[in-house]
Amino acid sequence: MGTPGSDFVLEISLGAADAAEMVGWKFNRILNAQPSPDAHINAIRQAITARSDVILTVDWYQAVIDEVAKGQKQGSHFAIVNSANNPDTLAPLNVPFVGQQPRDAGRMIGERIAATLKAGGVTSGSVLVGNPFPGSLNVEERILGVRDGLGSGGLRLVSFPDGSAADAATAVGLYKAKIREVGDVVAHAAAGGEMSAVPLAKALAELGETPGSILVVGTVSSLKVLNLVKSGVMRFAIDECLYYQGFFAVLLAWSMIERGMPAVSMAPGHIWVTPDNVEAMIQSYETRKKAAAAYGLS
Repeated sequence: MGTPGSDFVLEISLGAADAAEMVGWKFNRILNAQPSPDAHINAIRQAITARSDVILTVDWYQAVIDEVAKGQKQGSHFAIVNSANNPDTLAPLNVPFVGQQPRDAGRMIGERIAATLKAGGVTSGSVLVGNPFPGSLNVEERILGVRDGLGSGGLRLVSFPDGSAADAATAVGLYKAKIREVGDVVAHAAAGGEMSAVPLAKALAELGETPGSILVVGTVSSLKVLNLVKSGVMRFAIDECLYYQGFFAVLLAWSMIERGMPAVSMAPGHIWVTPDNVEAMIQSYETRKKAAAAYGLS
């Protein structure tokens, strides 16, 4: 799953490796050659061909579910982590899923944005949300959740394709242009994790905003996001516990195979990262990074 050098992939992989070691299984990781649907499908096929007993993957495309169905017929078991973008076609396959419900996560972000703005006397204006993957169910649902959380008062959600999945430098320009176009932006929700947060932070700096001068909220997917909270650029962020997603996915698969348990969906919980706990969260990340290195993961 995923490509080399990604904190997102590293966290989920480490959780899976720790759980596999705990139950006496052997862990192996097959990375995508490049960030594309074809590379993702090829990685799944490689895992099936290798006769892997259990395969963990994210569900970003219907083609993933098609490969899961084919792999099951060849004897492989599966668990889905982080994103279940095709729930209707996944459900009949009896595959466990571990990840946040994106709309719930978005709603919590929206509610906290609204409460923070209200505490500062701001009850109207636009909350800007960049979307790195237009059409991707998990991102779209998270953005809808932000809208839900903002409520029906004077705050207005403005969402736009930020282009960050294709090119971060281009995304910086798109953010600057959209901020100028909207005019009354009072907060930003980086719903795409690091992918959106990093170009947004750069755009704000180039527009002359100082850290903390405008409310920025996001989701934690990497050390870079934690450092944005530490520096004050981001006021707070919701950590969706990627490590636990990999960890519990393996345990659910083990429970199905060894104990005959049915497939279930599980949300691993969340942690609010704020200036008060960000140092501890960074230290925790560094601890996990060392553990990953011991497995040969990077």
